[in-house]
Amino acid sequence: MIFLNSLRDKCFPHILYIVTSNVQPEPRRGRPRSENARRAILDAAAGLAFEGAASAGIDSIAARAGVSRTTVYKWWPSAAAVLLEGLLDRTHDTIEAPDSATTREALTEYLAKLVVLFRDSSAGALLRGLTAASVTDAGVAHAIIDEWFTPRRTAIIALLAEGVRRVELRADLDYEVTTDVLFAPIYYRLMYQHRPLTDRLAAEIMAVCWPGIAAQRES
Repeated sequence: MIFLNSLRDKCFPHILYIVTSNVQPEPRRGRPRSENARRAILDAAAGLAFEGAASAGIDSIAARAGVSRTTVYKWWPSAAAVLLEGLLDRTHDTIEAPDSATTREALTEYLAKLVVLFRDSSAGALLRGLTAASVTDAGVAHAIIDEWFTPRRTAIIALLAEGVRRVELRADLDYEVTTDVLFAPIYYRLMYQHRPLTDRLAAEIMAVCWPGIAAQRES
């Protein structure tokens, strides 16, 4: 009996440690605080972006989101970066099209939605302001490329690649050049305002460009 009591006294603490060490903590309910803060910052940035606030700083974004400057800098290097990601986040539907759409229909829709975004909201003014600032601020220039152009171009190139796979577009298509040719007229009119961003522009661009990119059977 003395032996059993001694064995129990030695082993029980170890058994207890093993059991309690393997108890899984209860999962937190809802989104983590950091995710909520990031979402609040993006929403605040999107709101400022749609007000055309190209000059909005980190303090303005942080104040509207109800967070500290340090929290904003945790995810973004500059105000321009968070403004543009907020704008992209809010306007992601402008680079989406129904799965049932043909490549020509999807491209036309992308173009038309971009025209409306720049013409009918303050997003165009924001992009003009940031583009002007990018001439002397390399950080803003990088933000425009990283947070606006790159995600949008990635979506467009994926659409072009799918068009090639469907044999709707030429097999030897240069994706980068095609993207530039299709979308440059909209940015050109946005920046220089020499011609209006009309409802007809998307169809006019496609009428000129489509014969040069379509597969032979689609011409």
